[in-house]
Amino acid sequence: MEYYHLRTFVAVAEEEHLTRAAERLNASLPAVSAHIRGLEDELGVALFSRTPKGMRLTAEGRALLGEAKAALTSVEAVRLRAGALRQEVTGVVRIGLNNEAARMRVPELLTSMTRRHPGVELHLVNSSSPRILDNVRQDKLDIGFVYDNIIEPGHGVEAVALEAVPMAVVGPTTWAERVCRADWDELAGLPWVWFSERCPFQYLLEASFTCRGLPLNKVMVGDNDATLRTLVAAGVGLTLLRRDDALDAAAAGEVCVWRQDGLTLGLSLVYRRERAADRLIEAVASVVAEVWGLPDRCR
Repeated sequence: MEYYHLRTFVAVAEEEHLTRAAERLNASLPAVSAHIRGLEDELGVALFSRTPKGMRLTAEGRALLGEAKAALTSVEAVRLRAGALRQEVTGVVRIGLNNEAARMRVPELLTSMTRRHPGVELHLVNSSSPRILDNVRQDKLDIGFVYDNIIEPGHGVEAVALEAVPMAVVGPTTWAERVCRADWDELAGLPWVWFSERCPFQYLLEASFTCRGLPLNKVMVGDNDATLRTLVAAGVGLTLLRRDDALDAAAAGEVCVWRQDGLTLGLSLVYRRERAADRLIEAVASVVAEVWGLPDRCR
């Protein structure tokens, strides 16, 4: 029995799908299928039942899953312990950025990392919070910046809170008088440019209006901040932006800003919980905490 057999077993069990498990492992579909067949042959039991909807653990598979996870954890502990014995932290860390590098304080991060850990190479990937979270969970990214209202208890990640990001409702400039004097009920009745699935902006607005019992009039969907801003400027409807982006757009004469404060999104640094003792993760997380001025206990 090889390490990769157990790793594939756990990935298929968690994803419940061979293709998703192959993507998570960066392996081919035939290789994943072969690993499962080989492990089943060696153990002499069927681990999964194949269904039209995917892979389902058998009773034997469920009984062995905990042992497989424990074995992988033990192997990972040996690897981490070996890394801890090395004098210098070296390696590549893939970091997901959910906003511009300057806003994520990347220049300061790079300067500090070069000074403290010159053997660590940082690879920066711009993406969205949901995609970053998924990629961290699947080991396609090592660590990432996300808006934390999309993190659920079962996601298996550690989240280090960095700051509360102010948000603002914006509308077309031709609606300025109406928007500026509007209350929540009046805002709900206006047309809204909405967001793609699992967007943190969507979750924040839905929570804000749902708690007041107000349905929203969604007329169009945009998939990024630039598109949302353009559609609002074109007079399509209201949307939500970071307050700094909203004020920039207002200064450019593109939008008007609803002046009520209090809407915020938490920005956090996330990494897989089981990698908390990984020296590469520790090195980057400690420097991020320093750059963001977090208390010593967060470093």
